[in-house]
Amino acid sequence: MDIFRKLEAAAKRKKKTIILPESYDPRVIEAAKVILKKKLAKLILIDTGRNIRLPESDDLDIIDIEFSVQFAKEYKRLRSKKIKGFTLADAEKALNDPLLFACMLLKNKYADAVVAGSVYSTGNVLRSAMQTVGLSKGNKTVSSFFLMSFPKAHKMAGRVFAYGDCGVLPNPDAEQLSDIAIQTSLNFKKLTGIKPRTAFLSFSTKGSAKDASTEKVIRAMHITRRRMPGLICDGEMQFDSAFVPAIARRKDPNGKIKGDANVFIFPDLNAGNIAYKITERIGGAVATGPIVQGLALPVMDLSRGCNTNDIVNMSIIASLY
Repeated sequence: MDIFRKLEAAAKRKKKTIILPESYDPRVIEAAKVILKKKLAKLILIDTGRNIRLPESDDLDIIDIEFSVQFAKEYKRLRSKKIKGFTLADAEKALNDPLLFACMLLKNKYADAVVAGSVYSTGNVLRSAMQTVGLSKGNKTVSSFFLMSFPKAHKMAGRVFAYGDCGVLPNPDAEQLSDIAIQTSLNFKKLTGIKPRTAFLSFSTKGSAKDASTEKVIRAMHITRRRMPGLICDGEMQFDSAFVPAIARRKDPNGKIKGDANVFIFPDLNAGNIAYKITERIGGAVATGPIVQGLALPVMDLSRGCNTNDIVNMSIIASLY
């Protein structure tokens, strides 16, 4: 059974309520049809005055954007902490945005998660989430990871990996890189049930080259070991050392990762974003993400290049948080 069949089964058992605010996007409508037909989740869509054509279902609610006014006082209070002179009229106007309205619905427990980003940028999705639901307790870093899986006919079929961070933080420092590693490793275990083996990637393996960026990666690895001693992690290392056992034996014979890593932590967003797109477009992987982590409640981001299946998969992921 591939990873998404397992996740689908788990989502059906939980039957969470997911808000899809971009109800004017045909891809979202098609995804909603699939989700409702398979009974993967209950759905809330935001009606912005455009015709939403979906079959009636006990698992579907369509909420008019005009009802966003009920949250204006609360949103004014939240934003007044950051913006001097932010008025009730400002709040009412801002809440005409379906994404922001969706996040306020989530904050007030009308739903369990929001999935957006087919139209909105990552910046818009994260900004709306942080202005409303905020960060998880004790956490300072919002980041993301991609779950990389492979179709049935692929030679890697049945294997699944996590890539972090590929969508949020451009240049994390060592502390943030450690946060990314810990969050990604925990979420990989939560979603797949597989014990994480976490590689801190670089262009160097154990001192084969030296640079400020490699030193950052080494610091992040040591911070992570102190903070989460039970996690199998190592670095700095090149991808081939992390992934190919024969190369690991040559380059890093005493390392904790024996060419068997399943969680890959990239030193910056350039590396992570490039790597996941190459793995997807040339390597033939299914890239699900960016799966946002570090928020108090699940607000999941989509790539604007997503397809219907990507939206369905991200809704399944959101159901399991």
